[in-house]
Amino acid sequence: MKADSAHVPAAAQKSEAPPPGGAIAGVSDEQWAARAREGDRTATEALVDRHQAAVARLLWRFVRSRADLDDLVQETFLRMVRGLPAWTPDRPFGHWLLRIATNVGRDYFRRQSVRRRWLAEPVASAPDQAPPEAIDPGMDPAARAAANEVKHVLAQLPPDDRTLLTLHHLEGWGLAQIASQFGWTLTATKLRAWRARRQLRSLLQSRISYEPET
Repeated sequence: MKADSAHVPAAAQKSEAPPPGGAIAGVSDEQWAARAREGDRTATEALVDRHQAAVARLLWRFVRSRADLDDLVQETFLRMVRGLPAWTPDRPFGHWLLRIATNVGRDYFRRQSVRRRWLAEPVASAPDQAPPEAIDPGMDPAARAAANEVKHVLAQLPPDDRTLLTLHHLEGWGLAQIASQFGWTLTATKLRAWRARRQLRSLLQSRISYEPET
């Protein structure tokens, strides 16, 4: 995916030549970001190319369809372009970008929650509904099915709890990292995680108890 020029500020439409000697691979994220912040379109596209796979892997935890994944990845990089003027070189670019991606995922959960409330959309899938799309074609089918089952149950939690458990248990983030990401205290994050796990266990137990016998 390339940065969508229709959504990039006018200052970012100009392009500069790559580094002397074509040493693109040797340019750091921070160097590219500094150039992109000044309106270098080549640098912006280099950042997208370099980080697209990592952003997609993270956001796959939040979605169940390829279309939603593509939308969230696009939204992440548009926010990156808009946020670059506020980025400073003392902040590691990769961490800064993943923070943007997690906020995009969190906002996605919130939109889903609002949609369900207003449209009374059921959480459970209809019996004849098509199964979730395979985001990673190379993923083991059993692992993919398990991951989608987890997403289905998590969808019943409040957006912030769903985000917390997604990052902590599916992405392996520490609670201190999550607290820093969202501006929560570590104590509050631990308490939220404990409550979210308790609610998740209750949902899983209810799900098992209602499964038909075979």
